[in-house]
Amino acid sequence: MERNLGSGLAARVVIFGLLVLFIYWVMPVSGASEMKKMSAAMQNATSWRVHTVVAEPTKNVESLMEVYCPSRVHMINKSVLDESGQHHEDSSESIWIDGTSYAKNGLHWVVSQEERYNTATCRFGPRGTDTLLQPLDAILIAGKIRKGDKRYVNGEQCLDWIASVPAPSGYRDEVIVCVGKADLPLEVSTPDRRLVETYTDWNTAIRIEAPPAEELRP
Repeated sequence: MERNLGSGLAARVVIFGLLVLFIYWVMPVSGASEMKKMSAAMQNATSWRVHTVVAEPTKNVESLMEVYCPSRVHMINKSVLDESGQHHEDSSESIWIDGTSYAKNGLHWVVSQEERYNTATCRFGPRGTDTLLQPLDAILIAGKIRKGDKRYVNGEQCLDWIASVPAPSGYRDEVIVCVGKADLPLEVSTPDRRLVETYTDWNTAIRIEAPPAEELRP
């Protein structure tokens, strides 16, 4: 008798657990809530890398930004422009460490000093430089956010959230944000993927050092 009661109770516990799990997956998750958690996680981030690719019919731009807060930033930019029969290629590299700026000029680095000793990139977080994420506050107030699919970015699983930016004439300019573990974005893009930003190395030790002394010029 006691064995039957115990078995019945165990069965009810299992059924209840499965029911809770089913409700968890079926009930819609608030997109605004997820975006707020992501915004807070980014604001508290201490380091990250973001690889940006712009792919348009006449223009291709690729950049890498490495950030190690509170005061180290490394930037590499490469661009190719084909317009009006003209072909242009350009590249640049810069390092900012504790108020000292290093800009690559040919084989050498030009050094300059600044009065500030912390970087705005760390003060404002990734949204300070990410054009796709800058309107997040407006999206949270008046935009539309809907849930997308789960997928993998660089081997890590994330969930797409599609946000529509509010405008006086209606909603426009959708942004797709794939949010991974720790509520941090792994990829941010436009729907046509002409602009794709891939985030990696959140809150890890990123080595950013000054160029060799023999390559420096005042």
